[in-house]
Amino acid sequence: MRIKNGDDGFVDPQELLLRTDWNAVEHCCPNVAPATPLILLQLLDEDPRVQGAALRDLNQAVTHQNTFYSATAPAAAFVAAILEDPRTLAEVSDRTPYEDAHYGAQPRFPLRVGLLNWLRDTAEDANHTAEWPPGEQADIDAFRAIRPTLFDAARQLLAHDSQEVREAALTAILPLLTEPDLAHHIPALRDEVRALAVGDGPHRGRAIDALASWGEDTSLYPRPTRHVGDVWADMAAPDEPPF
Repeated sequence: MRIKNGDDGFVDPQELLLRTDWNAVEHCCPNVAPATPLILLQLLDEDPRVQGAALRDLNQAVTHQNTFYSATAPAAAFVAAILEDPRTLAEVSDRTPYEDAHYGAQPRFPLRVGLLNWLRDTAEDANHTAEWPPGEQADIDAFRAIRPTLFDAARQLLAHDSQEVREAALTAILPLLTEPDLAHHIPALRDEVRALAVGDGPHRGRAIDALASWGEDTSLYPRPTRHVGDVWADMAAPDEPPF
């Protein structure tokens, strides 16, 4: 399977992984979680159960507790490169059996949406001040440096057949537009963001926040009490450790 890459046409996953010296970077839990390149390759596994577990590992290890590691930026670049791979359309769950038993089974979702949400969350964290997010400044800066690449990858999905994918792509783009070199795209996206802001989907709060940051009067938009997509973040963490 060959994967679209914005800079070089098409590459395969193994070749893309070879662009990073994975021995020189790390995530949070090298003695517990799989190595980053293994997590990334498992995102493209033929078994949706393996893919869902890899998405969980991506969240729990590569950006554990919103922290940036030296593996975060190269992992994000890989994720951006595989967004259009057909295998990312697999329906997955990133919940453990423990969580399903205690909170009820989670509806499955396209892995592509989960990857876009991970990029969105990481980009949102990267936009904070010097006091946040956790991590070495060099690792945060490395992620910020690839925001144009992430933008190009997500933008390709704005015309996707699936509304769920389109909306996930749009909200993944929003935090990237704080990059000065990307701000000129805001006018072309306003109408799509306005449409998202008046809808009843899980991304409405983020759309309203974006419009407010662009100087629009959002007083007439019905504001949710919280982002629906963040419901699990508001709940107490399970007693079971992440790995």
